[in-house]
Amino acid sequence: MMMLQKYVREAVGWLGAFFSLMAFALNSLSMLSSQSVQYLALNILGSFLLIVYAVLKKAPASWVLNAIWLLITAAALLKLYQRI
Repeated sequence: MMMLQKYVREAVGWLGAFFSLMAFALNSLSMLSSQSVQYLALNILGSFLLIVYAVLKKAPASWVLNAIWLLITAAALLKLYQRI
């Protein structure tokens, strides 16, 4: 059971990194606008998963950074929806 928990925890971290990097890559390659819902959603999902991973690993600097990233991204998403 402990081994399964370890693999799940690591998978959460890798998925968070994947979604965050995917958002960055798609934006850098001009495939997604930094103001698109898709870009912001990828960032929110990635940040959330990285927060979970950092909390489980007891890495406060990492979860604080990702929490700030998530809050900024959520604010951008709210701003986007207020324009619609």
